[in-house]
Amino acid sequence: MNYIILSILIAFNALNVIQAQDITHNLPSISAQKAAQHLGFLASDSMRGRNTPSPELEKAAEYIANHYKSLGLSPIQGSYFHNYTLERLHLDTPTVCILEKNGTQLPLALKDDFIPFEYSGKQKVQNAHMVFAGYGITASEFSYDDYASIDVKGKIVVILRGEPQSNNEKSIFDGKKNTKYSRMTSKIRLAAQKGAIGMIIINDPLTTLRLKPIGFPWPSLYPNIPADALPLSRKRQGSPDFPIIHVGEKVAEYVFGSVDSLKSLINPIETSLIPVSKDLSATVNSLYITLTTEKVPVRNVMSMLPADEKTDEYVVIGAHYDHIGTGKPSKPGEDSIYNGADDNASGTTGVLLAAESFVNAKHKPKRNIVFVNFSGEEKGLLGSKAFVDNPPLPIQQCAAMLNMDMIGRNDVSSLFIGGNTRCKELITLNEEENERLFGQDKFTLEYTIENFFYRSDQASFALKKIPVIFYFTGEHDDYHKVGDEIEKVNLEKLVKITTLCIHTAQKTANLEGRLPFTSMPGDELQE
Repeated sequence: MNYIILSILIAFNALNVIQAQDITHNLPSISAQKAAQHLGFLASDSMRGRNTPSPELEKAAEYIANHYKSLGLSPIQGSYFHNYTLERLHLDTPTVCILEKNGTQLPLALKDDFIPFEYSGKQKVQNAHMVFAGYGITASEFSYDDYASIDVKGKIVVILRGEPQSNNEKSIFDGKKNTKYSRMTSKIRLAAQKGAIGMIIINDPLTTLRLKPIGFPWPSLYPNIPADALPLSRKRQGSPDFPIIHVGEKVAEYVFGSVDSLKSLINPIETSLIPVSKDLSATVNSLYITLTTEKVPVRNVMSMLPADEKTDEYVVIGAHYDHIGTGKPSKPGEDSIYNGADDNASGTTGVLLAAESFVNAKHKPKRNIVFVNFSGEEKGLLGSKAFVDNPPLPIQQCAAMLNMDMIGRNDVSSLFIGGNTRCKELITLNEEENERLFGQDKFTLEYTIENFFYRSDQASFALKKIPVIFYFTGEHDDYHKVGDEIEKVNLEKLVKITTLCIHTAQKTANLEGRLPFTSMPGDELQE
């Protein structure tokens, strides 16, 4: 690791320009050397990709907590850890799906004809009518609603994966950039709100050459899939518990007559965004999925800098510290460790640096500053959802959340900002600090990442109506690949973004009043 740190330090000369500028504003400048040390530990090969859960993730948690302790930051509710429990799901037997049409039954073969999704529940369904609901989307801002003309209460909804006009770059759904409405979790929640008791998913035949059930790659169905690939879930009150399966060509032909008939049916959606939802003649004779579960304890890491004035309110600076673990090398000696240096050892490093800067500041902010590092982000924001659902501090007293996720790659002058539609006032504060801190060297701020918004931890806070900022430098060729290595992280950019984040957080924490919040259409489907 010493060799890695030494190699990184060679690139630090450019940082002297940033550190020499008058950017303190009561906050000490950030040490690039310490940034290299944190990154060198978190993204080293010995951390084996910090999968949730894993011994290496726990090692990272201890490292972060010890850093907070060494700074003298306060624990929250007596602890530097926010504990929560996940469930690891196993697909078991019996798992059955039998369709019926005109008095004739069609038993489906597990794996060949249908595969349950990891989102599936365990409720049994028998003798239920089926209804086709297009893409399963209600998007009021686009005046599009697959559920407008049908009643799905007590029925099984059959929907297409994805969203309309996915190959049309001029589409109101953004064409090849899927919107929030294409998310499976959005479709499941909407179907449940409409009263459905189960879902059958088919790939879009207009964009898929061969309809094949994929669902989730359960190790019980695919022996080459490692056991640690089993899905993790977190039980939430009110979450849909009905069966959700992915089916292939055999079901499409049985239900719609043929795949070509299905294509013809949905053509008006593709050409004119006209919903074609309708009741189907086929029914579900029986559908039930057997899932066994095991408890998995996991931890977020947290600390707090107490305020002098508004001690009942707080601002969160956060980042996820997990990544996706290791793969299986295709040949001996091949790299199989997903180091996750940018995703998200970079953001985690930013939070650790932010904590040290605030501790050494001349004056405490008016509001508490809470530093949180989330686990389980890569598994579906599990850590941040657990944090806001069972918060160690009253969530309504959170004045803002600033999230750093992947802050070390791509062009040094560009920075993507998320959350701008939900609190323009917070975005203005960030823009002012960008100008004040860096002048002519300020970031070019881009506000074009709405399609990424629900994929990082600030979304969990925004769904609780808390103003947020999402700092993000964009995807790259090494995203979720073994090439996301330490030496590719641009430390100049990491330090500069962290500097912007902490000054914006300080300014937010010192406001007299609370910032407003504006919900966005579709937010209610993301929780």
